[in-house]
Amino acid sequence: MRRAKITLVSIIITFFVGLGLGFWIASIATPSKFSAAPTITITYTTTPPLISTSITPSISLKGLKVAAIYVTPLEEPWNTALHLALIWAQQELGVEYRYVEKVSEADFERVVRSLIATGYKIIFSHSWGYNEMVRKLASEYPDVFFLQGSGPVNVEWPKNVLVYDYYIQDAAFVAGALAGLMTKTNIIGVVTAFPVEDVNILVNAFIAGAKYTNPNVKAKVIFIESWFDPVKAKMAANTLISEGADMIYAERYGVFEACREAVAIGKTCYAFGNIVNQNSIAPDVVLGSIVWDLRPFIKYVLESYANRSLEGGKIVMWGMKEGWAKFIINEQLKQKISQDILLKIYGVEYAIINDEIKVPIYRDWKSERWS
Repeated sequence: MRRAKITLVSIIITFFVGLGLGFWIASIATPSKFSAAPTITITYTTTPPLISTSITPSISLKGLKVAAIYVTPLEEPWNTALHLALIWAQQELGVEYRYVEKVSEADFERVVRSLIATGYKIIFSHSWGYNEMVRKLASEYPDVFFLQGSGPVNVEWPKNVLVYDYYIQDAAFVAGALAGLMTKTNIIGVVTAFPVEDVNILVNAFIAGAKYTNPNVKAKVIFIESWFDPVKAKMAANTLISEGADMIYAERYGVFEACREAVAIGKTCYAFGNIVNQNSIAPDVVLGSIVWDLRPFIKYVLESYANRSLEGGKIVMWGMKEGWAKFIINEQLKQKISQDILLKIYGVEYAIINDEIKVPIYRDWKSERWS
């Protein structure tokens, strides 16, 4: 009888929670000025078909030799995301994975030729700066498949090159939506690298998400002119905090310590991690992380290659529904977020995945857009 009573109570609670979530989804998914992405003059080639968000391997790829070349240290989150996914492929799919880090553009060709000479047929060139040399080498080695980590969208890519980038703007929009709901000062900040296309897409999406849930939010953005300079990033975060920002998107690594120091003197300051799950790095100040989970993409690439169905000459632009863009809330700070706000955030995620919210894609940076 006690179990029956508990079950009945559980059903009632579940019904009302579900009903409330439904109302929030309906309200959050209501079209706004961000409900449709702006027209992009650049036409993308077709992206690979959707795959299941499940990353359970379907075939063994034992012995397939896969290499990755990184221009900066593995510690940079952009590198870490790919490295972790390829480690997963090594463990779960059986591939042979080798990497070379800190490879300058001038040394890239030598490293590639060395890898090819030792039998590597799939090479991830994980830097925009490699793209011109990849196009040259791809024509020279048609039996080698190159995965180019970012590159221009207005050039013709060889059929044995597939271009990918950290198109995680869906998750950035969700993080921004949370920042807009959580800020007490109505000032949010962003510490980022350069005003280039892939970075601009994320920064704009984060601000768009904040404006979606809180039209009164003002955004302050600092470009540190470096891909990896934690000291400079911390200094930029200190500047934003001094100007009233209490929510900061750490698009570049180095922001968390500034937030911790601010909290230590009685200020409120939360950060959002980027590219990899950084919640555990500073669990006291990181509300959540905008995550680029490359495992579904790696699975697609390697299995398609093995099945002789992998097609290049394209630019991959996946999102939340394909499983490579995720916003992961920090469980240790979840109690700081009211149930009301959580329901709204879940509603935003649901609406994005179901195409009820179209996250805007702005490739340029214009501060006046958000004035």
